[in-house]
Amino acid sequence: MEFSHLLPLSALFCLALLGSHVQASLPAEDYWQTLWPNTPMPKVFKDLLVQPADWRTMRSQHAATHSKAKVPEGLFYLDHQKTMDKTIPFYPSHIHGKESNTERDDLTSKKLIVPNGTFFFEHDLLPGKKVILGHTESSAEFTFLPDKIAKTIPFSSNKFPEILNRLSIEADSAEAMSIKKSLEHCENPAMKGEDKYCATSLESLVDFAVSKLGKNIRPVSTEFERETQDRQYSVAAEGAKIIGEKGMVCHQMDYPYAVFYCHKVKTRTYSVPLVASNDGTRVKAIAVCHPDTADWSPDYIPFKMLNTKPGATICHFLSTDTVIWVPQFSSLLKYHM
Repeated sequence: MEFSHLLPLSALFCLALLGSHVQASLPAEDYWQTLWPNTPMPKVFKDLLVQPADWRTMRSQHAATHSKAKVPEGLFYLDHQKTMDKTIPFYPSHIHGKESNTERDDLTSKKLIVPNGTFFFEHDLLPGKKVILGHTESSAEFTFLPDKIAKTIPFSSNKFPEILNRLSIEADSAEAMSIKKSLEHCENPAMKGEDKYCATSLESLVDFAVSKLGKNIRPVSTEFERETQDRQYSVAAEGAKIIGEKGMVCHQMDYPYAVFYCHKVKTRTYSVPLVASNDGTRVKAIAVCHPDTADWSPDYIPFKMLNTKPGATICHFLSTDTVIWVPQFSSLLKYHM
């Protein structure tokens, strides 16, 4: 509609949902099928689509509680029996060894404790290795906007006041600060050899992935067999398996609707089978290793944690709200021993 840019976000949602009631599927699902007609959309994405039947209920719950627990949630790390003394936030841009001005201020804000095992060496991925699930917390319930709606909403630091106005967010609120940080992440310069993009819809995320990796790809993410409160795990006997030596990682940002920070970097991706110590719950954890760290800052956190220098291969697990796109079929599939 020609006047859509004048409407508040709530009205745009209503328009989108009215249209979706007369369709058998959502536009993003249709678009997925045009690219991969015989491949179901992964649960990690389908759960983030706007569903007409439950949108109003979900929004009212969000307004009442501002959060919805996602169990389990957190980041796996290897058990090295000690933690860092410093308290530092873990942001996607730290993968690059760079921080924005806002992040530098946060380095002393004592928000999150980053365990020493958050980063590890590739040779640590051995059967029987102890793994711990890190912090668990409630987090806001996000959904993808339809692509046509997302394109009508500004996504730039230069439009920050307009964004707050469109989303009905107070300028001095914590949510406004989160939006500002996410925009800064997206606007930071790319590293040498890196392709990056912030996708504000599933369609734009898929388009970027295909433009950089081709259509013969699939998204993978850390998946739990079932909900569990167990935080102690070990690498299963079959061991880690390489599932790709190129890929594009997409991190979900802290934003009022689903936004993914995607960047294509040289990585080795592992599928790591984990087993919970107490109840036997199995987890398909995803770990990535960065072999090309020569240009990373020597002050970057992983080097200090692991007592090593730029050039070393650095690995870390992906949290449950992070996706990596890897080749659909690969001759690289092999077990890591």
